[in-house]
Amino acid sequence: TGQRKQDLIVCASLIDKIPNLAGLARTAEIFAAQKLIVPDLRVQKMDNFKSISVGANEWITIEECPERDLLDWLLKRKEECYTIVGIEQTSSSGCISDYKFPKKTVLLLGKEREGIPIEFLHVVDVCVEIPQLGIIRSLNVHVSGAISIWEYSKQQMVKNIK
Repeated sequence: TGQRKQDLIVCASLIDKIPNLAGLARTAEIFAAQKLIVPDLRVQKMDNFKSISVGANEWITIEECPERDLLDWLLKRKEECYTIVGIEQTSSSGCISDYKFPKKTVLLLGKEREGIPIEFLHVVDVCVEIPQLGIIRSLNVHVSGAISIWEYSKQQMVKNIK
């Protein structure tokens, strides 16, 4: 039995690799995200999406927003009082463990390799990054998304206990 959905939208419109989208679908469903946004709904029909997501698309709302429509989509979420949180290493990024996620959050995940393009960074309310201790400079986008979804969920659980 699933819990009530959280006010978390995971925006993966900038991601094009099927295993990353499928992994995010599975993680977003496990943590009861309100919805997952993908660049193309047809990914759900692909065999590798189905096997990696373990059917999560049957339990989570998945909506389409191609990159060309993303700016308008983000601005609409802001009008709905969502805070847009970019998961990105920038000069002004805060540490994710210090950030207090608002209840209504959109997690904006960047492109594989390139991150979040500048035109979208302009509408992000805050950027947070995951502290890293090794030599390699970045995590896989699905892993970054999963850690961020967990951090949001953990904070909401603590709020609900208090």
